[in-house]
Amino acid sequence: MFADMMAVIIESCARASVVLCAAWVLTSMMRRTSAATRHFVWSCAIAGAILASALSSLGPRWSVSLPSSIASTPSILTVESPARRVELAAPSMSIDVAEITITTPASSSVPVTMPALSAAFVLGLVWAAGALAVLAYSLSGAIGAWLLRRSATPVYAPWVEEAQTLAEVFEIPGVIKVVESKAITMPMVCGIWRPLVVVPPTASEWSDERRRVVVLHELAHIKRRDCLTQAVAQIVCAVYWFNPIAWLAARRLRVERERACDDFVLAAGEKGADYAAHLLDIAQAVRHDRAFAMAGVAMARPSQLEGRLLAILNPAIRRSSALHTRLALMALVLVVTLPVGAVEFIDASSHADAPVIAATAAPAPTVTAAIEQPSTPARTAPPAARRSSPEPQVSHEPIAHLDSAQIGSAVGEVLGRQIGQQVASAIAGQTGQPVTAGDPKTIEALIGALNDSDPEVREMVVATLSRMRDPRIVTALLPMIKDSNPEVREHVVAALARSGDARAVTAITAMIDDASPDVRRQAVHLLGRSRNPDALPALTKALKDTSPDVREQAAFGLGQLRNPNAVDALIEALKDSSPDVREQAAFALGQLRNGRAVDALMAALKDSNADVREQSAFALGQIRDARALPSLTAALRDSVADVREQAAFAIGQISGQQ
Repeated sequence: MFADMMAVIIESCARASVVLCAAWVLTSMMRRTSAATRHFVWSCAIAGAILASALSSLGPRWSVSLPSSIASTPSILTVESPARRVELAAPSMSIDVAEITITTPASSSVPVTMPALSAAFVLGLVWAAGALAVLAYSLSGAIGAWLLRRSATPVYAPWVEEAQTLAEVFEIPGVIKVVESKAITMPMVCGIWRPLVVVPPTASEWSDERRRVVVLHELAHIKRRDCLTQAVAQIVCAVYWFNPIAWLAARRLRVERERACDDFVLAAGEKGADYAAHLLDIAQAVRHDRAFAMAGVAMARPSQLEGRLLAILNPAIRRSSALHTRLALMALVLVVTLPVGAVEFIDASSHADAPVIAATAAPAPTVTAAIEQPSTPARTAPPAARRSSPEPQVSHEPIAHLDSAQIGSAVGEVLGRQIGQQVASAIAGQTGQPVTAGDPKTIEALIGALNDSDPEVREMVVATLSRMRDPRIVTALLPMIKDSNPEVREHVVAALARSGDARAVTAITAMIDDASPDVRRQAVHLLGRSRNPDALPALTKALKDTSPDVREQAAFGLGQLRNPNAVDALIEALKDSSPDVREQAAFALGQLRNGRAVDALMAALKDSNADVREQSAFALGQIRDARALPSLTAALRDSVADVREQAAFAIGQISGQQ
């Protein structure tokens, strides 16, 4: 019995998964449609999952014969006894559970009992425990709704009459009841058959505009019967609690439900920016009370806030769904659901009687079935911040693992005839034996070439030495920081940074006063990448450099150090004349996540440069200080869409933490 029950549950779960996966694919292709349309698809899919499971047990069956090449996958039946062991290849067949009868030539049968019942019993208990746990959680929502009805008091105010008027305008049948309860902090709708709007006591302090958008949102829930679809989704999750696809479907249903109600409010004539501000204020007052979390469908939850704000502020999103579109989508879901629920795969050769396996009679034989089965194959992240991290544009092929003649030839082509001959001679030596590029003779020859009069030769030698590992190289490169050629000095900075030697930081720090801005920029950049705390004074000093590129790299480097002592210098950099420096300073402050930067970043939200405003909003989201919410709410009205998007994301970060 338990084995049969688990087989039915697993089979129905597989059928439901096919329907829900089809809905996921379909809604992924419908990103430009309205949220109401996508919600309708998910609702049909959840209903289709139930229908497919019912058809598999009660409805007509559609038998599909599998080809013999698929159905006749060989399996091995092993019969063991004290006297002999027999392995027989037989066609794949359905072997039932608890009892197998082996027929002997004398027509005697020996029942063999297998321990399948105990495994099925354990699985049944686990499934029942999980289903009851999910149902208990859902039942707590029903109890919460009942408690709300018992404790709530009716609201008698002029705006309640306006709610009834709006219900008549939007053709919502029945009398709309509005009650007030101290048990909640956000407006919600509860009740499947007799829904009512529940508002917190603070609703009396709301402006008329806020009350209107709240009423419109809750009326949308009632018109769409969202409490009913939520209850059905909870039942599906309870039955298939072990299936992540069911939970994904329920989550997407909730997300699209709230966005569809937001679209309803906007379609009624409310402005997106104003509605977003009201939604944000309501969400900030939400108290996480799990006892009433399932009592109904609530207007504002911090976990969904970010995506809803982005959708509200996007003017390109469709806000309505046509009837013919819904009918077409329902038909499409049925096209998937009906075959999935009715199909039954059978073996083409199953019309023949089951084979009889003969074996020599033996007391208490053991039967082992080895059946080979095929293996089963195995979200809005924040926008990427702009990082300035240039590297020297030098490319060289490695010269390791070459013999002496090849190394001498390659170096000769690069360094010129005279130096090439010198290096080749030093490398080859007298033995003619193969050597590698890390050979001491190779390094000595290259170090000697650092004194060449041609700056291009010195530059190439520095780049070549930077790819080798030898303590003598750093000692030889340190004097090169005073080379007369700026390109050579720039390569020396990169080589010293790559060496990882402790002396390199001191040498690079000295180069932030170099006459060449390119050398200073490279030195500052590499100091930041080193994340050495001793580099803080040098990077702070570089914020005052005459070159904006150097100052930009200094701001980036200070962010990499993660040192709170850099906050004041970066706040000052938010006033830099270069917008690139201000943008990089805002990003660095976001990296430091220090509350002292909140006021300066809020002021930067009004910067004349859109990139600075965008990066400042992102940084405030990283710091997650509630003081920034008013300024970020104002930024939702920015003229640039990227700024509004970052502000919405930051609001979601802050509200989610609260």
